[in-house]
Amino acid sequence: MTPSVLAASDMVGFMSMRQIIRDIGRRILHTHDITDTLRKRRLAVKRRFYRAPFSLEETRRLLVKMGVTRGRVVWVQSSWNEFYNLTAKPSDVLALIVDMLGPQGTLAMPAFPIDPDATKVLEIDFAPSSSGLLTEIFRRQPGVLRSIHLSSSVCALGPAADYLVRDHHRDPFPWGKQSPYQRMIEVDARLVCLGLGPFVRNLTPLHSVECILYDELPYFRQIFQGTTKYRWKRKTGEQGIHEFRTRTGRLSLRAYGRHFPRTSYVQCRLSGLDAYSIDASTAIECAVALARKGVTIYAEPRPRPELFVPVSRIGQQTS
Repeated sequence: MTPSVLAASDMVGFMSMRQIIRDIGRRILHTHDITDTLRKRRLAVKRRFYRAPFSLEETRRLLVKMGVTRGRVVWVQSSWNEFYNLTAKPSDVLALIVDMLGPQGTLAMPAFPIDPDATKVLEIDFAPSSSGLLTEIFRRQPGVLRSIHLSSSVCALGPAADYLVRDHHRDPFPWGKQSPYQRMIEVDARLVCLGLGPFVRNLTPLHSVECILYDELPYFRQIFQGTTKYRWKRKTGEQGIHEFRTRTGRLSLRAYGRHFPRTSYVQCRLSGLDAYSIDASTAIECAVALARKGVTIYAEPRPRPELFVPVSRIGQQTS
């Protein structure tokens, strides 16, 4: 068998086994959405153990620990479900973050369109966000700018907002050089996750790695299979077509965080609300270095050692 055939057969085997496990799980849990059911059950258990209410002022102190300071560019990912002990509204938290950053600071959040159907015209200025309640409230705020992208759109407010979002639809990757994700390195952004588990369970900018190393390591060629092409339209009437590489593969982040130096990030908990933060440059540079050693956020395709030999060395070996 050739390596490509082996890779394909491995993928089929993984997907078949995964499907069997998911089918068994659905029958046991009596649900079609295992992930959502498990999330709700985990949250119900947490509510029994973490009951102490916390205030907006305590949230401010938590954000200070996370590195949310005046004039900074800050990326926030969150799950409002995990704020169940907070005695304040989502709009209060959003206003707090904007106030802490001040007029010279910039806030960015994910705003993935809730209906990523490539057969429809993406009316990006009206498409609701599927990335959490805070992001949908933020998307609707005056002055907020949004990048054009079917799967990985970003909203931003502040002096750096235009630079972050304006060229997303010109990039052939969801998280490429012209995307907000890699540009956060250039603007020295702080990445903050609230209610998304311990470091580093959920952090979208880490996907920059597979775009950065796409031409260097064969493994990342397997992460992207085919392209997605869609039409977009703005409320101003401006419209166009964007085509980007489609990511495949199954993520596995449970043990990934242990590979980062403990001094590179901040992690704490406030009455059941997990929080962590790290500089964008540190996170992505560390993740790139790990990938070159064969350590990634993916379980599928299987990260076999030969797939992490640089393309330049493969060329030398075969010449």
